[in-house]
Amino acid sequence: MRRAWIKRRASAAMVAEWFAHPICLCGCGGPLARIKNPRRQHFFLQGHDARLKSLLRKVLNGEVPREQIPAAARANLAKLKFVQASAEFKRAFANPGQRQRRTTARETSL
Repeated sequence: MRRAWIKRRASAAMVAEWFAHPICLCGCGGPLARIKNPRRQHFFLQGHDARLKSLLRKVLNGEVPREQIPAAARANLAKLKFVQASAEFKRAFANPGQRQRRTTARETSL
């Protein structure tokens, strides 16, 4: 349990650091305008969300290793709505040995 909390604190510190100096989550490192309200903070430069989507598709196809997904994108995973909406993109962020916690009714009926 102690290791889990250490990991959680490190992740929270990384997110707080990102909000202090936001950069584009696609991995280009482009600076973003800092907005005081964290709920309205932008995550990508114009059009760069497609770059991350392309990288995630390459990870799923096995063309690129999972380690190439930017750490900032991993830390802000819960805030990326297009990833949360797609089970396919969620699999790109999952560890290969990690078993799936939930199954949908559709998957169990197949």
